[in-house]
Amino acid sequence: MPLNTRIDPQLKIILIGGSSNVGKSRVAGALASKIGWRCISTDSLARHPGRPWRQSNKKVPAHVAEHYLSLKANELLESVILHHRKMSPLVAELVRATVHDEGMDKLVLEGSALWPFITSGHRMKEVGAVWLTASPDTLRTRIYEASGFHNASEQNRGMISRFLERTLLFDRKTAELVGEHGCKVLDVDEYKTTEDLIDGIVNSLRA
Repeated sequence: MPLNTRIDPQLKIILIGGSSNVGKSRVAGALASKIGWRCISTDSLARHPGRPWRQSNKKVPAHVAEHYLSLKANELLESVILHHRKMSPLVAELVRATVHDEGMDKLVLEGSALWPFITSGHRMKEVGAVWLTASPDTLRTRIYEASGFHNASEQNRGMISRFLERTLLFDRKTAELVGEHGCKVLDVDEYKTTEDLIDGIVNSLRA
């Protein structure tokens, strides 16, 4: 059965949330491509200090390094939660415009900043939401590989370790929170491939 025919025709937006490195961007992009919808990341709406490593040999910006080296894991969590709450009106406006403007294409919106909107009790029939979670081991492995942790300097390892601690706290806290508010929560460790995860997301939206 074609993927499009398995999605409720009333849906105009699919929200895919989850912590950093859980796989949101990859699966959201793949899903949007398959069903012909737009794909946007909440990172494009407003930017937090982000990850304390770079893909090239560029140095981590001073303000990012200070953020991770000066704050404890629980303080980092509070900082990102506050940032997401401040972003909530931007997310809500994008959702509202997509739902009510007939000229706007349907949208897959992904990002960790979605949880304030999900838990606001919107209950819009045009919006489906799925939250992705992963085991601590999976998140640790992905973050270490993406950051080059084992070849990083001592200072950079310190930043990466703080980021990992915050990620684990955020993953546990937000998965519980969105689950309590009726959002489907999927464990990515239960899916072997991106295709399998897409199938799981679509099935959860039909449940």
